[in-house]
Amino acid sequence: MLVTGLRCEMPEQATPTIPRQIVNGVVWAVVVAAAALILAVALPLAFGARPHTVLTGSMEPSIAAGDVVIDARISPLDARIGDVVTFRDPEDQSRLITHRVQRIHRGGSHLWFVTQGDANNTTERWRIAASGELGRVLYAIPWIGHIAVLAHTPWGLVLLLAVPLLLLAGDELLRIWRPRDGRAIGEPG
Repeated sequence: MLVTGLRCEMPEQATPTIPRQIVNGVVWAVVVAAAALILAVALPLAFGARPHTVLTGSMEPSIAAGDVVIDARISPLDARIGDVVTFRDPEDQSRLITHRVQRIHRGGSHLWFVTQGDANNTTERWRIAASGELGRVLYAIPWIGHIAVLAHTPWGLVLLLAVPLLLLAGDELLRIWRPRDGRAIGEPG
């Protein structure tokens, strides 16, 4: 606000152009979608659930490769036939598998499971201590796992970090070089 004599003058506010309004709308939509995704993945963590990225199509069509599943930790005694569970691969303990329970048999202090991916013809037979822990799938978030997998590659880091930073820097440079009220820099108001 400029005060001259007894008169107050308000600088003219430039109304955003249609392209800028579209860009603002898209930015807000992306921000809201990102916040919803963060809540869908992070909020369950506060209650002991765990997210996992599905890397194969063995559970299609219900869970596709690239989906993130949110697992609740359960006792093997709480698993039921038909549940989709996440467990350690009996042949490679460093891998996790998410498949549907076909059969459960209790033998002493262990439970024997037969599981199968919905898109698979073969089953897995494995055992777990009754006092052990496995994950029951609560829900799946489509496609988000592709971003998580991409983030673990050098090009993914460039795309997810450098590109947004360059876009922000470019936007700031435009704001500096092209003031909103249309006056040139250094020109008196």
